[in-house]
Amino acid sequence: MKRVINLCLLVCALLFCTTVKASDVLSVKIENSSTINVSLSNISQGQKLYLKNYSGTILFNVTLDAMSSYRKYFNMGIVEDGIYFVETETEFDIKVTPVLKNSKGVALINNSAVTVFKPKVHVDNTIAKVLFTRVEQSPLTVTIYDEDGVLLFTEKAKDDELIFQRNYSFSDVPSGKYIIYFSLKDRQFIKEVSI
Repeated sequence: MKRVINLCLLVCALLFCTTVKASDVLSVKIENSSTINVSLSNISQGQKLYLKNYSGTILFNVTLDAMSSYRKYFNMGIVEDGIYFVETETEFDIKVTPVLKNSKGVALINNSAVTVFKPKVHVDNTIAKVLFTRVEQSPLTVTIYDEDGVLLFTEKAKDDELIFQRNYSFSDVPSGKYIIYFSLKDRQFIKEVSI
């Protein structure tokens, strides 16, 4: 029963954090046949804006200061036809909006914008508490290495496990730095912990 109550409290806390952080707004609009207009509001310190091509090559990258709004126009007439991604990255999440560019111009792909939440890791003595909210059922693999690159542990999350919560004990290993990799189908997050 205690576990159910803790899980309910955790979900409520996640929803509250998501609601609080939802105030940062990303708007991607088509300005004309070759230009997209990217607007951000309620920008947090260190928030990043990227334009990437389909293979992940960064075409534009800026790190922003805290401000109420920011606007950037991208001339897509100078790039090859294909799929591009407008991404904003904060401390908590990454918002991705795909844009299609072809001979007719540029277009947004309807209902394809996604938010990817970043994993949270909190160390309490020799326990690393991990929380990762997945918005889609993409494969998730968690691997832990020591600072010399020796694999200590690996685990694959169940596909239906949208809230991945684990406590990893480091009581049987020496004190030091450890690296936790969270690998999704198209993205990897790296967290370094000191025990």
